[in-house]
Amino acid sequence: MLAFRMFSKALDHQVHVYVSNGAITHFTLREMHEFYRSWQMWVLITVGFFIMSTGHPVTLPQFDSFGLRMAFWILALFIYMMTSDLYSKLTGKMWHRLFGKAIPLILLSSPLVLASTYLAAAILAMLFEPDRNPYSVMSWQMNVRNVLVAHVFETVALLWLIPAQRARKQNEQIERWITLAGRKFRLADIARVKAAEHYLEVHNEAGSEIIRERMSTFLDQVTLEDGIQTHRSHWVSQRYVEALSGYKLRLICGSKIPVARGRLDQVRAWIEAQNSPVSLA
Repeated sequence: MLAFRMFSKALDHQVHVYVSNGAITHFTLREMHEFYRSWQMWVLITVGFFIMSTGHPVTLPQFDSFGLRMAFWILALFIYMMTSDLYSKLTGKMWHRLFGKAIPLILLSSPLVLASTYLAAAILAMLFEPDRNPYSVMSWQMNVRNVLVAHVFETVALLWLIPAQRARKQNEQIERWITLAGRKFRLADIARVKAAEHYLEVHNEAGSEIIRERMSTFLDQVTLEDGIQTHRSHWVSQRYVEALSGYKLRLICGSKIPVARGRLDQVRAWIEAQNSPVSLA
């Protein structure tokens, strides 16, 4: 259970980036996984593969045959997807520690794109064109092209496809239910949850109810998109947050929830990532 919780927390790690229009947006590793499984992503990839694989051999692909051109893009995409989790998390963290702000998308993705395409080209060259220097397949023009193509795809995903994915999930969350002590609670109605010894106080607009349950049972059923744990004994819904002032989080119902000193930066980052009108003091 602990390993599952640690893995779930890692998936909810947020990477903040500057996109081409100068706006700051973000994504989580969980959102990346969901996007990789979506039909929108594969439609986008199919169109891109068709364009890149059927273009003129001199101006677009690295290989002469259509089969090798298609294999190159599929292999490069596979390498990109398999390594993007760890790479994005580590690079985003390092950039934030060094500069204290979001990383430009083009700087985040370029090394990964170059590494993926170079490795894909080298593997295919060694397998199907063994007499050729595997790294001579690439030129600086091809590198620039690959980075720009990937940047366009990533920008489309971050500005339109992933936000649309979030909107669909938000609509689905309205009808999500949480099971506590064998009973069903509508998640959209829960404003906050407080742990008190072996009990939970579940608060909504109509009042509160005390049930015998553990906080961990509740937390296992929600994500950072639903709300945040501000203190070891307190969880609040994103839908009900109004403002952060000092070490208190004020809800729209007027309640003030304590924020643990060690969680203050996390709560601030979470509020900023929600792109909501919540005020920060």
